[in-house]
Amino acid sequence: MGGSAALAMKRAGTIHSVYACDMSPEAISDAISMGIAEEGGSDPAEAARTADVIMVATPVMTMESIFRQIAPVMKPDAVVTDIGSVRGMVQEGARRALGEKFSQYAPCHPIAGGEKPGVRYAFADMFVGKKIISTAEEGMSARSVDIIESLWKSCGGQIIRMSPERHDEVFALMSHLPHVLAYALVAMITESRDPDTLLSMGGTGFLDFSRIAASSPVMWRDICLANRKAISEGLRRYRAELELFQKAIDDGNADQLVAGFARAAQARRKLGQGDSLKTQVKKP
Repeated sequence: MGGSAALAMKRAGTIHSVYACDMSPEAISDAISMGIAEEGGSDPAEAARTADVIMVATPVMTMESIFRQIAPVMKPDAVVTDIGSVRGMVQEGARRALGEKFSQYAPCHPIAGGEKPGVRYAFADMFVGKKIISTAEEGMSARSVDIIESLWKSCGGQIIRMSPERHDEVFALMSHLPHVLAYALVAMITESRDPDTLLSMGGTGFLDFSRIAASSPVMWRDICLANRKAISEGLRRYRAELELFQKAIDDGNADQLVAGFARAAQARRKLGQGDSLKTQVKKP
C-alpha cells in the first residue's frame, strides 16, 4: 500500500521524489523499476534523515521500533505518518518513541488495498473514492495533520476523522474480523479430506468470501495482536450468531432461518456491490 500511495502522490504532483526503505533488495529494485522510488535502502534512519514526509507502511507491531529509529534524525519541519490498520497501540507507541517530535506525527488509515502483498502490486488509483480515516489526537500539530490529510486528498481519498478508540472498534468488525473468518474457512477446508478437490470446486460465493485469506499472514498476525480485545469481542458475537443459525438448522426451523437470512440480506443490499468488487478488476 505504501507503493500505491507513492505512485498516487507522484501522479498528483504533491510529492516529487521517493526513497524506498525495505529489508528486501528485491522490493527496492521493484520500486525503482516501477517508478515508485528514485533510490532506496534498508536503514530507516538513513531514509528519514533528509525526508520532508515519512510514511511508515509496515506490519503494525514493527512501527514503534521504526519511530524510535527515525526520531533522532528527523528534520524539524518533517512530518511522519503511518497507514496501520490499528490505531490505539500504534499511536501510543508513536507517542513513546517520537517523544518531543510527536507533534510532527499525523496518522491516517486508508480503507483500500488488495489481498496480494508486495510493491509489485502497487497502482496509483488505489485510493480514488476511498475513505481515509484520520485519527489525529492531542499533541499532534495542526500543520502535520493538514499536510498528511492534504496528501491523501490529492490521491482521491475522502477524509473521515475518528478517535483512535472508535477506529479500532469499527474496523475490528468491518475489516479485522472478516479476515480472521476467511482464514478460518480456508484453513478448515485445507484440513478436510481431499482439500485440493474441494478448493477446485469453489464458486463465486467461496471465492468472494475467501479472497482476503490470500493476504499477508505477518501483517494480519500483527493486526490481531494489536487489536486483540476488540477482535475477540467480535468473534464472541459472531459465534453467538452462528449458534443461532446452527440451532435453526438442527431443529429444521425454516422460519428462523428465513428471518435471519432476510435481516442480513436487507442490510447487505443497502450497500450495493461495494468498493471491494471494483478493486478486484484493477491491474497493477
